[in-house]
Amino acid sequence: MRRMIITICFLFLLTTSMYAQRDLKTYPVFQGEVVPGKMMVVTEVRGGSMATYKLDYYKGVSFQVGEELAAKVASLVEADAAATKDRETEKTGSLLTYALIQPRSKGRNNRYLCYQARPVDGQWKITILYLEGPATLSDLRSMFEKQ
Repeated sequence: MRRMIITICFLFLLTTSMYAQRDLKTYPVFQGEVVPGKMMVVTEVRGGSMATYKLDYYKGVSFQVGEELAAKVASLVEADAAATKDRETEKTGSLLTYALIQPRSKGRNNRYLCYQARPVDGQWKITILYLEGPATLSDLRSMFEKQ
């Protein structure tokens, strides 16, 4: 019985985390619908190991794409930034290259979307992070440095 309760709780937490970013325009990027999943490196961490960073959930994707796909991903991030509580963005030319966005919170946790695009060998190396937890924007700024 105890094992069943633990399993149900774990599945609930897993399901909640999976849908946490569903209201974001960048959700299809995290799901491998914009950039094929085989081209992405995906990292997902939840639980106690994130407590040091004041986070409960971390999902990151990184990939290298051409100019056209980079512009599409950047436009999705910009759409999320337009509807946010707080944001910090930078562009190089017309392409968004950095963003630290705080979408509206769901529940008691803060939510963040971090984005970085850098030119590498004629393509764009893009990293997008989705974070949840009690961390503030100042906590995140001290953890992540712009490169």
